[in-house]
Formats: sequence, C-alpha cells, structure tokens
Amino acid sequence: MRFSKYVHFYDIGNRTVGVFHSLLIRTVFLSQQEKAAIDAYLTEGRELSNEIKKTADYLYSNYYLVGSSEEDERLYNKCVEMIYPPAISNAYIVVTENCNFNCKYCFISDIVSANDKNKVMSKEVAKASVELLQRTYERQQHEYDKTITFYGGEPLLNFEIIQYFMQEVERIKYSAYWPADVKYAIITNGSLLTKTHIDFLRQHNIALSISYDVDKHSHANRTNRLGQETFDVVRNNIQLCIDEKMPYSLSITISEDTIHNRAAVLKEIMSLEPLTIAFNMLIPNRHLTPSNTYYEEATDFMIECFKRLRNKGLYEDRMMRKVQAFIDNKLFLYDCCASGGNQFVIAPDGSIGICHGYLNNRKYFSANVLDKDFDFRNSTDFAYWKKRSPLFMPECQDCECLGICGGGCPYAADYMHGSIYALDDRFCIHAKKVLKWLVNDLYEQTKLKELNND
Repeated sequence: MRFSKYVHFYDIGNRTVGVFHSLLIRTVFLSQQEKAAIDAYLTEGRELSNEIKKTADYLYSNYYLVGSSEEDERLYNKCVEMIYPPAISNAYIVVTENCNFNCKYCFISDIVSANDKNKVMSKEVAKASVELLQRTYERQQHEYDKTITFYGGEPLLNFEIIQYFMQEVERIKYSAYWPADVKYAIITNGSLLTKTHIDFLRQHNIALSISYDVDKHSHANRTNRLGQETFDVVRNNIQLCIDEKMPYSLSITISEDTIHNRAAVLKEIMSLEPLTIAFNMLIPNRHLTPSNTYYEEATDFMIECFKRLRNKGLYEDRMMRKVQAFIDNKLFLYDCCASGGNQFVIAPDGSIGICHGYLNNRKYFSANVLDKDFDFRNSTDFAYWKKRSPLFMPECQDCECLGICGGGCPYAADYMHGSIYALDDRFCIHAKKVLKWLVNDLYEQTKLKELNND
C-alpha cells in the first residue's frame, strides 16, 4: 500500500498537513503525528493505533491510499470516461478586426494594425454564421453552456452587423431548431457606448463586458490610435451604464501598474459594483515578454482581490473557475473554450477558427461559414485541439494542479514553445499559487466553522 501518485501534501502550519488528491479534487487534513505514523506504516510496516488505523482506512476507501499502480490507472481511466464529447459552447463573432484603440499589451495587435481587406463582416457572412450555429446546435442537442460573443477589434465599430445578426437569430427561430438557453455577450472597450447601444443590448439580453483597467495609471496602457489617453471617456460611459441601470462586467488586464496601484484598483472596483469581473494576465507577444516575477505578483494580486471582493458578493471569473471546481470536487478540464475544441471563432471574412489569438496569422482557420457541409466534428483542426487538457498531457500527470488547472492558454503555449500541447509556463505559476491558497483557505474556513459551532 502507498499514497496515490495523485496525492500531494501541503504544510499548513499549526502541525497540520493538507492532503490533496489532484484527480478527485478532494482535501483532507492530517496532524503531523498522523502523517508520520502512516508513513512509518507504509515504509517500515509499523503498527498503527486503532485511531490512526481508522484514518488510514478512510484514506484507502477514498483513494488517497492505493494498493497498486493499477488502482491509480483505473481511477484515471474512469475520470477520462466521464468526459463529454466536444460541443461548441462559445462562438466568437468577430464583426470587425478594426479597432479605435492601440493598447500596448494587445496580443492581436498585428491584425488590428494591418491594412488587409475583409476586416469588416458583411451581412452575407453574418447570415451564414447564424445558419452555421443553427446547424451545430441542432446536431448537439444535449445540456451544455452556449454563448455567442460579439468581439473585435472593437465590435461597436460594426454595430449594424450586430443588429443584423440578432435579426437573423430571431428569424431563424421561427423556421428551425434554436435552443432557448443560448446566451449572448459583447466585449467592448466602452469608448463608443451610447444609450442606443445600451437599449439594444438590454432588449436582446446581451451581457455587456467592458475592457477597463480601473485605475487611471493602469488604464494608460489603453491609448487610442492617436496615442491619446482613453480613461475619461470609458469611465464616463461606465457611468452611463450605472445611470441607465444597465448591468455590466469589467474585463481588467493586469499590468505592472495594476499591481503597484492595487489599493486604488480595489477601491474603484468596489465603488463601481460591476456584475462580475475578469482579470487577464498578460499574454506574451513580440512586443512584450513578462517575467515569472510578474506572473507571481499578478496571481498574488488576484488572490488578494478575490478575498476582499467575495465579502462584497463580487466574484472574479478566472479565480472562481478553480474555486468552484475545488468546492464541487469536480475536474476542471479546460481553462478556455478553445481547449477541447469547444469554440468557434468566426472572422469577418467568414473563416472559422478555434482560438481568437490566431486571428493574426489565421492558423487553425481552415474552414468557412459559406461551406454548408462544414461539421466541426469532422475537422482535423478541431480533432487536434480535442485533448488539449492537462489530463491528457504527459508533463502534467505528476502535477498537483492536474485536475484543477485547465491548462491555461494553448495560444500562449504555442507562442512560447511551438505547440498548443506544450506547457503554458506562466499559467503553471498561477495555478500552483492558487491551489496552495485554496488548500490553506479551506483549512482556515474549516477551523473557523468548528469554532463557531463550539
């Protein structure tokens, strides 16, 4: 008998050891005395006291202890069998690749700055996109999340096509299968937002996410095409949303300035009271290669914000994905919809890709919405992305974050190491720090609950 290969240990302090199972996403806490006694039993065959034998029996019945490597293998295979086949859960509709901003950290800046033709989606492509989604939804009639996200560039530069797209959705509902649970969203820099836009978004239940770095110094990275600051115009339009009682979320890119000005950032987030927030760590590009220290500090910042904001009932999306998996003891396979081949990215010219990071070079954009015979289930590109999860990546098998990481960004891994199946090193730093905090936080919350019950 031995500890499972999927078991990892955390020194909690207070003479306590956290025992985390990376496949079952479960944690138990042992005293150092219990852990030492079980180690001596496993390595030297020493007898266990009746009390510690009960603990060892519990650990064995819950797969923390195994009798052989075959038991680990059977557990792994059982987890793999539970994975659903790929289903398109998110579709990015890139209505334009033009943008009125010139953000310093933009990872698709090359396509935004290029003078290529076909950078604005036409009605023909929008109509064909709706029809593609209708056919796709009809083929996969089972329960899963479905979201259509309007994206750019800056999508409000082609607001007419967003309106037309929604008209086509309403039209097709009357003639063909269209699931009632499709959600709609738009990600905008907020600079062009008007009451007309807000009224339309509200009418069609389109969730609004505004890219805004909250603190004026941090937001200075988000200049317009003339190099001018954009903070005031975006902040004014956020106020318009507040005045119009339009719920909105914030998408915040963590720069060095954000980290250094964390007090001001946190204060402003709490004063704005967005619906949710999403923090984005910097993605390497040819203009920018952040250090490991940046990713460590960015994660510390995210954890600090999460702890503060959860007391206000406000949750950050990227942290919450792992927190939810940890609480629910549920495998978190993919950190983005592109992983697993669960996403369409439809470019303005109608080409269909998987990840919007590749809008720059159109890698993995091998189909077109005008091809009515296209079925992603028969695509070699989608098949290649299908198993892009730590669960299937050899380098991840011995990692404590195996079942809770989601693998980070395949595009970043490809950019840094030449393959989507390589490690996203920056995300490894992030995931390990978050998991360590989760185990420690669980212990603190457990002890607090015990004190309250006493």
